[in-house]
Amino acid sequence: MRVVSENLPAVLADDFSTRLIVDAFYGPDRTMPDLPQSGWELRWDSEAAIKSGGKLTITYTPEVAESLTPTQFADVLAPFGQELNLLLEISASDFVETVQLGHYRIVAVPDARDVHAEFMGDTIAVGSTVELTLQSREVAVQRAGFRSEQSPPSLASCWAEIQRLTGMQVVRSVPDAPIPNDVVYLAEQGGRLKAVQALAGVLGGVAYVTPDGAVSIIPNEPGDVVLELVLGEHGTILDVAHSMESEGVYNEVVGNFQTEDRTPIYSVASITDGPLSVDGPYGHYTRYYSSPFVKTQAQADSAVAAILTQVSSTQSYRVPLRCILDPRVEDGDMVSVQRPGGRLLVGRVVNHKFSDSRYMDMEIDVTRITTWSAPTSPDWEIHPTTGYGLEPFGSYGYGE
Repeated sequence: MRVVSENLPAVLADDFSTRLIVDAFYGPDRTMPDLPQSGWELRWDSEAAIKSGGKLTITYTPEVAESLTPTQFADVLAPFGQELNLLLEISASDFVETVQLGHYRIVAVPDARDVHAEFMGDTIAVGSTVELTLQSREVAVQRAGFRSEQSPPSLASCWAEIQRLTGMQVVRSVPDAPIPNDVVYLAEQGGRLKAVQALAGVLGGVAYVTPDGAVSIIPNEPGDVVLELVLGEHGTILDVAHSMESEGVYNEVVGNFQTEDRTPIYSVASITDGPLSVDGPYGHYTRYYSSPFVKTQAQADSAVAAILTQVSSTQSYRVPLRCILDPRVEDGDMVSVQRPGGRLLVGRVVNHKFSDSRYMDMEIDVTRITTWSAPTSPDWEIHPTTGYGLEPFGSYGYGE
């Protein structure tokens, strides 16, 4: 979760207003502060190649005749290295706090147009509306490929190599590990980002860019519950649905690798019993996997077995929900969700999005279902871990 003040959770549980603060940067220079905007949406998806992005419409009225429609590579809102730093301002009465949302590259300008007027015989720009497409900073890593096949200069540290490959600061969220022997980076489209994700896989997670613009890793192993989404008059949940689909639920992984001397290595892992068996009505659903870090048959067998465990999802299902906007949430967070009928779902945030409304949509992979009993008095709350109404109201804060 994003780090916020101890007072913000109580504000988020009551009535509040939001405002997006948009500062434009070109390299280290802030080229224009607090740009006015008329609509925006940001999304985060831990399963996507680029983990975060969105769209934003800048609506600018200059004090003097000036256009923000980009026409040159170095213009303020051009998609050639220009970035926007986004903060969300939360306010309620005399309370004001800003939460860092992220640093985003401008990657496209789908539409831009100026409003003109006649002034003293000349036609001047009196306003600009510029639609922007944004992606988080790993898009620069994805675009910066290798010129030729190469190996890491040192095998001592995955974290140090991730920092070298990305050119960004790192936040070490998991323990370090050495790089496997004989790793070779391929000169292919997106090869640098693939190498970073392969190193993150060695460390046991998925690489992403933090709101502060550093590289970190979402661990494969879930942590503790950090946020409770509750029902009721003062609850945060607006709608909880249920979904189940077979798309992406693989029951077979085929691995294709190479030894140091380029000899092919082949390995297969399959589910052979239960409802996802390859021999049952579900049939074969094959996922293909390769990695430059796998160089032996033993490593190949271990890798495809681990991938099969991840992609079969036999112990979880996905739940979409809508709740009151909470800018603390990040992908990978564990949350608990109260549902009508006495069920308490515990799951991990897979993706989420929010916009200039007060609402947030997210999907969680549920890993545990327990029961809770409705409180018999307004002086009692639902315990977020046990699921029973045994804690006096006020003994814990939402999300603490």
